[in-house]
Amino acid sequence: MLYFYLALAGYLVGSFPTGVVLSRRKYGLDVREMGSGNIGATNITRVFGWYAGALVFLIDFLKGCVPLLVVKHYLPEDTRALSVVGTCLVLGHCFSLFLKFRGGKGVATSVGCIAVVAPWAAGGATLVYLTLLLITRISAVGSLGGIATMLGYLIFCRPPAYVTWLVICLSFVVVIRHHSNIRRLVEGIKAKRAS
Repeated sequence: MLYFYLALAGYLVGSFPTGVVLSRRKYGLDVREMGSGNIGATNITRVFGWYAGALVFLIDFLKGCVPLLVVKHYLPEDTRALSVVGTCLVLGHCFSLFLKFRGGKGVATSVGCIAVVAPWAAGGATLVYLTLLLITRISAVGSLGGIATMLGYLIFCRPPAYVTWLVICLSFVVVIRHHSNIRRLVEGIKAKRAS
């Protein structure tokens, strides 16, 4: 039952729709009806500017980081709990109870989770994300590059099993949430080759 309650708590915390709350409270608008329609930091930045985007990213990051720090403090020997809570935090963000099971892409919350269990991997993934974002101006490319970096970390560093499972689960969720972006990128590459 402990894992059930931890999973439920993680999902509910993750479900908090930061971008929607900020856009409604501060600007009187619903970000889901603007830009790409996504509730994450990228679309918030595109619509409302860097300050709002950075604030949403920070809160979504902490949404992943703080709960895992709490679990790590109170259940220091139970590494499985970290994997369960971390996965449910990101699932909550991506399929929010408060948004009819819709949500963001899960990048910031995933990085917050990974920062607790593998800070060097999270730092490397963030650096790759920012580098690719500056080069391509496409957030999805940076996100997928960050995922590739974390998977590379698993291959070359071989961390404990609970870290491996958490990274794999979060990577899977983030990639699934980016499926439409991936399709557009592939179609764009094909179009360029055809021309």
